[in-house]
Amino acid sequence: MMTPRQRRIHQAALESAASAPRKSWLGKFRPLSSVQSAWVKSLLSIWGECYGGRTSEEAMLGGCGFWSCLKAEEWSDTQAKHITETLKGLHKIGYRGEALQKMAMEIIWPQKTLSQVIDGSIAQDDCDFVEKCILTALKSHDPVYVVGISFYARRKRISDIAHQLLAVAPWLTRKQAEDRVRWCVTHFNSAVFLAMRAAMKSGDEKIS
Repeated sequence: MMTPRQRRIHQAALESAASAPRKSWLGKFRPLSSVQSAWVKSLLSIWGECYGGRTSEEAMLGGCGFWSCLKAEEWSDTQAKHITETLKGLHKIGYRGEALQKMAMEIIWPQKTLSQVIDGSIAQDDCDFVEKCILTALKSHDPVYVVGISFYARRKRISDIAHQLLAVAPWLTRKQAEDRVRWCVTHFNSAVFLAMRAAMKSGDEKIS
């Protein structure tokens, strides 16, 4: 349930997204490679399943160490592809949320025991690593942020968000509305990818 202020921000962001004449109007954008795009979409989907719609306190209770392991990884497209394929494979056979994270850890980082990771997870504050990267990359009133959060954390489909855009901009066709939603999600993926990679490279736990 949104507060009145959140509803106003949400409404203004949708109006802004609806008025975008082209993708570049939404801000600076760096295209991702297919591997990079698949990697960040997989991680954002898992984050949305685990923490979407939860309070920060609830999210902090649910950590299993996946994000701290991820941050410790040395960046490479090969490792990114391995992580992506593992997550997609587990998702396909029915794993979701934290159960998926735990199983992925056992496959991707078999040398680490679960207890070792859990012992370090509280100090590393890994539960809201992704959230910190999102907030580093985008302002909460940015239409890219609002649409991205709706898509990943609130589990809204492209068509659902497009319907919301049509409610504030009835002059758009359905295709135009869906195009603008896809632009926002693509921008969101790019911005979060760059923020996550920078955080992993720097090793800085206190992302400002």
